[in-house]
Amino acid sequence: METERQSGTRDRQLRAAQNQALFREVNERIESLNEPFAAEAPISDFVCECARGTCTERIGVTAAEYESVRGDGSRFLVAPADSHYFADVERVVERHDRFWVVEKFEHGGRVASSLNPRTRKRLGDG
Repeated sequence: METERQSGTRDRQLRAAQNQALFREVNERIESLNEPFAAEAPISDFVCECARGTCTERIGVTAAEYESVRGDGSRFLVAPADSHYFADVERVVERHDRFWVVEKFEHGGRVASSLNPRTRKRLGDG
């Protein structure tokens, strides 16, 4: 039986994954709009994908960096600061000057991966 503490942790992991998945969806649209301009502007502005639903920070990422992170549905791009990282629901797996990459774990990681728009597209191609 799940304890109250475990349930609270699971709820935080779920909310964080859902918030971050929403920001990832926004960035997927930004990426598609930026594609034609990649040669002129190698670094594009994306929204921070941290779990804080009110974050409005912008981060600069190259197309290759963006694609590298999108290869794993449990990973997200966040602004390079501790205030954009939440140790109870994720771990920092990369630190760069312009951005960090965080990885959801446990329940949050499973939820984040299931909400990955690139995986859903592949599954639906049938």
